[in-house]
Amino acid sequence: MPTITARQAAARWGVSDSLARRILADVDAVDRDLETGAKLYDQGAADTARNSQPGRGARNDLKANVMPAEQVDRLLADSNVPAGHRALWSFLHDGYARIGDVLSMDVRDVDLDEGVARRDHPKLETDPRRIPISDRTAQLAREAVAGRDAGPLITDGQGRPVSRETAARFARAAAGASIHSFRPKPHTVGEPPRSDTEQTAPPPLPRATPSASTPSPRRRSDR
Repeated sequence: MPTITARQAAARWGVSDSLARRILADVDAVDRDLETGAKLYDQGAADTARNSQPGRGARNDLKANVMPAEQVDRLLADSNVPAGHRALWSFLHDGYARIGDVLSMDVRDVDLDEGVARRDHPKLETDPRRIPISDRTAQLAREAVAGRDAGPLITDGQGRPVSRETAARFARAAAGASIHSFRPKPHTVGEPPRSDTEQTAPPPLPRATPSASTPSPRRRSDR
């Protein structure tokens, strides 16, 4: 029976030593190398464990279909779902914010009366810092805030911030779909309409060009 160590397996498979050890974690060692003391594994069992690992193909978690509007409406109106998660879904459904944008918002970043939200650290420099929110999103955000004047906007119902991983898992469990399905276009963020309050740089003034009728100033002589 041919045997192999984790380091030899890593070289055989073309992966790092640490990855090889993780792959072999569920494989029982059959002996130890007398010189190095390293665990020895049955080569056939080791290769089987390696072949059972998922490949480097397309990520299934990035595949998301647009959720039907009726399903979105039903989920956002479901009081059994914590208001924080419903507010997050509604932000995404508005189409102007990324998951990280919403999860990083503080209560003070949202003006519920004006219907705008501020993101201090947008992913792209070209992203506007102020984004509009719909009336439904404002109402759900008001429920999520629950009278608080500071702290994370989106919490788990016990005042703790929600991580990206938790939000994704909860959407999968509660909605039966990827969290990206709440967007009008999965994995796509729309550009909000520019508001009148946004400051824009004035266009540069046109440079004056000398005309034929305008004499150029005479240079003064040093004499």
